[in-house]
Amino acid sequence: MLVLLGGGIGGIAGMYTFRHKTKKLQFVIGFPVILISEIIILIYLKLYIF
Repeated sequence: MLVLLGGGIGGIAGMYTFRHKTKKLQFVIGFPVILISEIIILIYLKLYIF
């Protein structure tokens, strides 16, 4: 729920601001992939459902 309210962007910003888990490839790639997929889903919902 928090990610839908902008938590993805905050998570990425916090990760790089505090240098937390920035060396783990799983997080460096995972956060942006999740954020991009959520944006795509929201655009799809906006265009085709609402």
